Amino acid sequence: MGVTNSNKVINVSQISCDGSLRVTLTLTAAPDISSNPTDIVLVLDRSGSMTGAPLESMKLGAKTFIDIIDEATDSASDGQIGSGSRIGVVSFSNTATVNAGLITSVADLKSAVEGLTAGGTTNHADAFAKAAQLFDPASSNDKVMVMFTDGNTTSGPLPAPVAAAARAQGIVIYCIGLIGSDGLDVDALNDWATDP
Repeated sequence: MGVTNSNKVINVSQISCDGSLRVTLTLTAAPDISSNPTDIVLVLDRSGSMTGAPLESMKLGAKTFIDIIDEATDSASDGQIGSGSRIGVVSFSNTATVNAGLITSVADLKSAVEGLTAGGTTNHADAFAKAAQLFDPASSNDKVMVMFTDGNTTSGPLPAPVAAAARAQGIVIYCIGLIGSDGLDVDALNDWATDP
């Protein structure tokens, strides 16, 4: 992100030796994806715990994200991810499925998201593994995963080592929590995501 505006406000004009000073800093940032091509894999939880409102919220969030990247990459909502960036879609329940490889068509990406239905258990390890396989190690593009999930693993191996292996390959992981029928495991999401 590039900082486009900052504003400092100090609420006192003088401070004593034993006093304190409060400073508020406001930053406005703009994405720099237009000058730094990025491959992004949306990793979407379609397990049974996402049935109903959680699945619909996830679909809306994923499609909105695609629209934001469409505009951010070339300053136009033209239906194509631009500037060398690409988006892929991996969904998961018992196992993970590649719904869209790394492509630039906004319509195809949204269609892949819209076609998801919920059911089955939750295998986060397979989701991280399948998503990591979409990235080309020889590509100079930044590599990012954005996982939408409730964080409650109910099948497969432990996901933390698989997420750690992806991070070790230089993949930045963001986790967006959605409250499913099993609640939300914030600690798991924080454990898998890239710091901070």
